[in-house]
Amino acid sequence: MNNNKNGVLHRAFNKAREAVKAGDEDTARDLFDFMLVRVGNERLDGAEIDDLMEDIKIGVWLERAWYGLENNNLLL
Repeated sequence: MNNNKNGVLHRAFNKAREAVKAGDEDTARDLFDFMLVRVGNERLDGAEIDDLMEDIKIGVWLERAWYGLENNNLLL
């Protein structure tokens, strides 16, 4: 698992928040969905909810992605 604070999940999350602020809903949705896929792949490989990805618990990444989708009305 990647433990880099400048890792792909951190970058995707930051870009998704920027896209929300800019009103670019499609990009924000794609980035939040991408985060879910990355975390989902780790879970399929046996990672637990309390395991770390980029120094953050997997459960926190899931919350960030889902809340990003829900709170910004990006769910399809």
